[in-house]
Amino acid sequence: MNKLMVVLLFGSGLLLGFSDFFGRDDLTPVYIASLILVFLPIALVYNKMKLQSATEARQRELLNEAQTLALVKREAKSKIPREYPRRESPAAFEGSTKVGAVRSMAALVRKPALREKIYEICDFADLVLETIRHLPNDTPAAVVFCETHLSRFSEALEHCFDMHRNEEGPFAKQSLIDAHEVECFSTFITVFKRQQDTILFEGLKGIKE
Repeated sequence: MNKLMVVLLFGSGLLLGFSDFFGRDDLTPVYIASLILVFLPIALVYNKMKLQSATEARQRELLNEAQTLALVKREAKSKIPREYPRRESPAAFEGSTKVGAVRSMAALVRKPALREKIYEICDFADLVLETIRHLPNDTPAAVVFCETHLSRFSEALEHCFDMHRNEEGPFAKQSLIDAHEVECFSTFITVFKRQQDTILFEGLKGIKE
């Protein structure tokens, strides 16, 4: 912003000087050319600063998102009741199969931001599945997570593909996926986090009883 102010002040000084010196009608074209020469650099500097500001804001946003996700994943990992033996859970097996299928589909996503978001959600889903494996039984919440929540996650990605298919072939328009879709997929982490808490509540309650 300081650079822009300097340019504006410098340009204003030049304009005042030109207006005094080129006040005569016969020098009007020169005056107009001078205006263009002054305002063009100002416009270029302003545009460059605007782009730089937007880039820096996006970088800060991505950093905050990454830090928040790291904290959420660390919290989810710490909740896994490792004091109980790990078992082969039928519900977790089904859920793991669905997560694997989503990962395979994510490899076909051409938009890097969405592809990385899908992988992040899959990693979080793995933590929830590991929570289920460390509980004595598959609780109703565990079954709902594996049969319903993960199915909706997969369906959301399939719907995303359907929106961007065209006549040239599947996934040809994946570049059209925008930030709104990335944000929509981010809500799955919040849903999975709440479901993990419900799974733990039901599972540990059953142990105490």
